[in-house]
Amino acid sequence: GQSSTRAALTTGAYHTMAVRRRAGSARKMPAFSRIINCHTEEEYAKVFRKAGDGGLVLVEFVAGWSTSSKSMAPYMTTLAKSPEYKKTTFARVDMEALPGVAQKCNVKALPTYQLWKGTEKLDEMSGAMPAKLVAMLKTHHVAKKKSGPMGYVALIGGVVLTIFALLKVKDTIEEWEAEEEERAAIAEAEEEARRMAEEEAIRARKERMRRQAQQAKER
Repeated sequence: GQSSTRAALTTGAYHTMAVRRRAGSARKMPAFSRIINCHTEEEYAKVFRKAGDGGLVLVEFVAGWSTSSKSMAPYMTTLAKSPEYKKTTFARVDMEALPGVAQKCNVKALPTYQLWKGTEKLDEMSGAMPAKLVAMLKTHHVAKKKSGPMGYVALIGGVVLTIFALLKVKDTIEEWEAEEEERAAIAEAEEEARRMAEEEAIRARKERMRRQAQQAKER
């Protein structure tokens, strides 16, 4: 009856509030990122000035409509947080916001990654290929520290380990997204159940009023 309907709605409401509270608390925790988002040409130039002539700068060229750019975001975040690349500056440029910078850097595909040392472009790659990006970074970092066969062995070993770390992060993000979708589906189902219960209550009230009116006429 109405009491069971109210109990179900109350339970659903508390569940929805709990879900929203958990999701909200997760969103309130700001994720630290070393990636500098360049919104103006001055901000882009400042990245290189701060890095200096000897500092490495990895520039990621993206666009909001590019799904490939979005798929690489968790990998870039992981690399930027890695202690191994703490001396590397990570910058992100939106082609739509800074078309002049993209044109000057001869960007022709998305996402594109360019590794710079001062005014010298050391390396470049395009496409959503995490392993290739890791290899590019490793190549230039190992080259600064080691040379010869041991340097090459260190490069390969580092690439493999970093790829495993990146894949783990990607799996975690995909799992979180799946949970968010499930929570959204539960909330939608509860909202639909509430709406149906309200409509049923309105119909019952109208029917009760109709019967009372009918009984009044018969008297």
